[in-house]
Parts: sequence; C-alpha cells; structure tokens
Amino acid sequence: MAGNNVLVSGTPRSGTTLTCHLLNKLPETVALHEPMNVKAFASLASHDQIADAIERFCDEQRHAILARGVAISKNAGGKVPDNPIETTRSTDRLRRSVVSRGEIAVSKPLSPEFSLVIKHNAAFAATLATLVRRFPVYAIIRNPLATLASWSTVAIPVQLGGAPAAERIDARLKERLATFTDDLDRQIFLLGWYHEQYHRYLPPEAIIPYESIVASGGKALSVVRPAAAALAEPLASQNASTLYDYPNMVRIGERLLRSEGAQWTSYSKASVAQLLDEMSRAWSSAGSVPT
Repeated sequence: MAGNNVLVSGTPRSGTTLTCHLLNKLPETVALHEPMNVKAFASLASHDQIADAIERFCDEQRHAILARGVAISKNAGGKVPDNPIETTRSTDRLRRSVVSRGEIAVSKPLSPEFSLVIKHNAAFAATLATLVRRFPVYAIIRNPLATLASWSTVAIPVQLGGAPAAERIDARLKERLATFTDDLDRQIFLLGWYHEQYHRYLPPEAIIPYESIVASGGKALSVVRPAAAALAEPLASQNASTLYDYPNMVRIGERLLRSEGAQWTSYSKASVAQLLDEMSRAWSSAGSVPT
C-alpha cells in the first residue's frame, strides 16, 4: 500500500490544509490534517525509523477507516476545514487555531486501495530526504511575502520564526535559527530552509504553488490525485488579504527583497513587489490609507 499512502508538506500557511480539504472532496481519497504526534519523532534513532512510524500510522488509519469509518485528524466540528486559523482578526491579538486533534467520521465508499493523504509541514520537510524514497511526497508553497504576512498574524510558532517539529529532528536547523536575534530575520531564514528542502529533494512537478491551486479551482492538485482535474471550486486568493497589516507588510517586503535564499528559486522578487502593490490597493479599497 506504500504507493497509496501520500505525504504532503509545505511552507506553513501556504494552503496545505486547503489542499487536504479539497482532496477530501474526491472519490477514493481521505486526507488527514496533522494527525500524528510528531513530537515522538525526536525519540527515534534515525529518519528511517521515522519513515517506519509513518508507515505504521498509515496502516492503522487505513484499518480504522475501512473497519470502523473513523480516522484521526486535526479538525473543526468533525471536518478537515479549508483553513485551520481564525479568519477574522482583532487589533489586540493574534489569530488562533480553530482545530483540535481527534476522530473524524469517514463515510464515503472506499475500496481497500484508496489513497490516504497525510499532511505535516515541518516534520515531513525535515525528513524529506528519506521520505521521498518511501512515499509519494508533495509540497505546497506560496508567495514569500504572503507567507510571511500570514505568519505575522497567527499564534503559532512561525510567528516568532520557529518550527519546533523540524528543529527537534534537524539539530543544524535549530542551531542556525538560534543565531538570529530578530524574529523577521529568523522567519526569512526558515522560509528559505523550507524552499531549499523542497527544491533539493522533490521534482518540480511535486512542488505546487498555492496560487495555481486557487486559480485552477483545485485542478492543480491533479498531480497528487488525477481525479482533482474535475474540481471547480470557487476559490479566492488571500495573498492580499486586509487581515495583513499593510505598513507591517511594507517592512517585511523591504527586508525580504534584500534577502537571499531558495525562496527566490520558487518566486521572483518582482512577484513580491507586485503583491505589495496589490496589498496597497486592497487596503485603499477597504478604506485604510497605507503609510
């Protein structure tokens, strides 16, 4: 069943949960959002043992789905949502997670050979060199400015430039992140690390831009599951969302454009400058005057 167990990683806040949400609309497919206790990976002796643990978990979930119609996943109201974070923001606090890990019902008809998709961003990125030898693996990426814009608004570790699940596995990453005293510098380095992992270990077709998923109504996910070619979801890009504070985005964008890193293998610096213009127009339309 190894070929029917599919792994998804991605830069945090890039649309990986949306990817699971969309894949769950397909026949013969179950996609689970961060179902594993990845903290336990740190106690394993090698990346091969991590891959073994993932394979065992997939076997357990396949059995539970087929025998009892349930699986483990982070969920909101028993469903994998399209966004695991609050979609509104108050000025005095960060946006928080709306999901928790638990059993969800899986009621669609499935054959024993159905595709099981497991999504974890940081832990899978840190073990990618080994995982690609054992599983089909895909990564979701997003415009670097939009990614950092979202990171700045959410109450999860990336808001401070951290990736605990990856740092527990990759000691060098933890050491490098510890050398930065500025949160934004740490975020930019971490963003580059994700992109470097994906470009080093995945073929280009396995790296899927969020922008392509949105523009195609989900069809871009047909590389993961061919049935996704039939999707026609009414998706709207959140890259220029007014949830992101425009003056702060200018600060982030200026620092980002001065940076180097593998994010520029995925996106051009011109795409970041263009997004800054779009954000300016979005804020103007919302009645705020960018400064």
